Amino acid sequence: MGVSCIIPTRNRRELVFAAIASAQAQDLAVEIVVVDDGSTDGTVELVRACFPEITLVRLGGDGPGLARNAGVAAATHDLLMFLDSDDIWLPGHVRALRETMERGFVVAYGVTRNRNKVHGGEFRLPGAGEAVEGDCRHALRRWCFLVPSAMAVTREAFLTVGGFGPGLLGEDWAFFLRLAARFPFGFAGNAPITERLLHEGSLCAMVDRRAILAAVRQLGAASRADQLGGHLAVRRFEEMEQWLLQNEETWTTVQEWYTALRRDNML
Repeated sequence: MGVSCIIPTRNRRELVFAAIASAQAQDLAVEIVVVDDGSTDGTVELVRACFPEITLVRLGGDGPGLARNAGVAAATHDLLMFLDSDDIWLPGHVRALRETMERGFVVAYGVTRNRNKVHGGEFRLPGAGEAVEGDCRHALRRWCFLVPSAMAVTREAFLTVGGFGPGLLGEDWAFFLRLAARFPFGFAGNAPITERLLHEGSLCAMVDRRAILAAVRQLGAASRADQLGGHLAVRRFEEMEQWLLQNEETWTTVQEWYTALRRDNML
């Protein structure tokens, strides 16, 4: 089964170069589709000049989820992998996910090594001992323990759940919940397959309490409308919303929010 790599990007001219190069460096060939979502920094010109062989799709600023959907529509293969433009695939990424899929899964994910350039340090997602294989509904209700850049899905499964939704924060979590409600997930092992850069321009760093609260409310609404994990998911996001309303802290990254949730036994 051929592999398509979908790279959404917006105003990340320097970072997207490294992302594309990491996909081209894999030991298994992949089709690369870059979706430029309204860049004004020369990203499109860079991609055309340096990578004329890849497919380029242009949007007007629809957000990362809808950009990924547009990339899937333009891709030609039925095994889909995603790569955010400020992430890179580590060597063996494609092989690890494809071999996991070959064990009978239509969804697979691996470990992401996160480099925190905002506050320093590194962490892994999922953390040691936190990975789940098979039914991931309960684990995903607790926390979004994977990222798009470290997962693979068949086109059929992707279309079954309707792809990604709109929004800048939490659109991936909702997508994973929809997948987990219908399919077991395969786990590619404890070795990191993706490196994510948490930087000041990252969508996971450009957050505040209002953005997080809006995302949690959107997840709660999606849980009620789409039955993402049933009443337990609805209750989970209602509890998280109440916790946010009662908490007066401010956070500048999703990781800081995660740390506060763990401290207060919300995870």
